[in-house]
Amino acid sequence: MSGLLGGLIEGIVDFVTDIWVLRRQRSGRNRPANSLGKDAADTALFDVWALLLSMLAFVCFAVLFFVLKLPLWIGLLPVVAAVVYLVYRWFALVRAQ
Repeated sequence: MSGLLGGLIEGIVDFVTDIWVLRRQRSGRNRPANSLGKDAADTALFDVWALLLSMLAFVCFAVLFFVLKLPLWIGLLPVVAAVVYLVYRWFALVRAQ
């Protein structure tokens, strides 16, 4: 039970921290401030996309490496592509108005 509660608290703190970082980065780049609700919605959408894309990249890696027995560097290509895309989306989110 404490693991579930700890994970829930960690998730909430992580979400609030993501919103805070997003607002700080936008203000540091002299972007106009959005409402807290819009920033929370944008952060939640980014987190959902990150979760789904990470799961898809892991499944692709597992199929390529364990099922098809391809080399490790080929199996890691979907993971690298997912990381690059998510970094791009984070920067686009920070630049957004």
